[in-house]
Amino acid sequence: MKIISKFQLPLIFFIAVITRLFALYYFRDIEVANEWGILLENLEKNRMLSVHSVQGVPVPNIFMPPLYPIFLYCVKFFFQNIDLFLWVIQYIQLLFALISVYLTYKILSKLFSNNISLIGTLIFTIFPLNVFAVSQISSSTLQILLLNLFLFSYLSLFKKLTYKYILIFSFSAGLLILLRGEFFIFVLLSVFYLYLKQKNFIKIILICLICLLTISPYIYRNYNIFGVITITKSSGYNLLKGNNPRAKVEGTPMFLGIQNVIPEVKTELNELVSRGPIQNYDLIQDKILFNQAIKFIKEDPYNYIKLYFKKVISFALIDLEADYKNYYSPLHIIPKIILGITTIIGIILSFRFKISALNYISLYYFSNIGLFSIFFILPRYSLSLLIIQVILSLTLLKKIKPNL
Repeated sequence: MKIISKFQLPLIFFIAVITRLFALYYFRDIEVANEWGILLENLEKNRMLSVHSVQGVPVPNIFMPPLYPIFLYCVKFFFQNIDLFLWVIQYIQLLFALISVYLTYKILSKLFSNNISLIGTLIFTIFPLNVFAVSQISSSTLQILLLNLFLFSYLSLFKKLTYKYILIFSFSAGLLILLRGEFFIFVLLSVFYLYLKQKNFIKIILICLICLLTISPYIYRNYNIFGVITITKSSGYNLLKGNNPRAKVEGTPMFLGIQNVIPEVKTELNELVSRGPIQNYDLIQDKILFNQAIKFIKEDPYNYIKLYFKKVISFALIDLEADYKNYYSPLHIIPKIILGITTIIGIILSFRFKISALNYISLYYFSNIGLFSIFFILPRYSLSLLIIQVILSLTLLKKIKPNL
């Protein structure tokens, strides 16, 4: 422990830079693929957020959240050369990662001693999936940054409702909703728990108003086009992907090929396409997929309940049926299992019957696993809980070494 305790923040930053430069050199994406590529292309060519086309015509998007494609578009506006654009995106994500490391240290310092905080920051920094994320054209690195900002400001508000942290928390919460549409559930949970702690109705309303103001332009856009108040409508797609006769823990790949994978929806989807590129295409399609998912679940509820608990175990520990390349690589699976086990032990050790920061962390952990396991679990999803798992695991270390 004496060797570990000598790690200082600048050295951890150095490790963060070196490991991520290594990831960029060996693993970096060399194209904007799949849905991100489609969204970016339609923003450039049609000035339109669109991920689906009908009869060759793009239709308005309500399927994907807007923040990351807008981020890509803003960078592409200044850097048209594709190679340069990709490098700029990945180095910006490297900067995001370094800020996240610093925020991790600040978060841990609110809960633990300096030595334990440095150890936890090092674990966060070298966690393989976190290192790898920088090299990918993916919203993961931006999500981690915003989550850390969200959690740092939330823990500050847990002690005192200052206007500075109200603004930071509310704005980061709004951006996270624009990055992950379902995040509004965790914002509502967090705000309610904060109210139980602080009992200040006026400032809680202020938090909600700032958050609402942050997302309001996109809410207005969706209401104007689709007539609904929402950020995304993809629950049908996600529910069906993770709950169909061919689904595993990771779901069934079916982006842009739904009727080929799930033939039960082919007739309805063909009828929808025959109506041409209507504005409500995404909305109607998602309703069709949702209804089919519910039908599957009702036909064999026991099977999908069993699958649900497989997803829970996969998120918390390991997926024993994973298809993803390199999922069982020791560099990925060993840290994941160790962190999963220490997280569970940490929850048991830290639980008290009271409103506390650590109980909130545990509640956030369980609510994430509980919600996403309804749909499907991809390996990268565990990144969204990395800082949470580090905190809970450090409570175990604090118990073992109380004087550290």
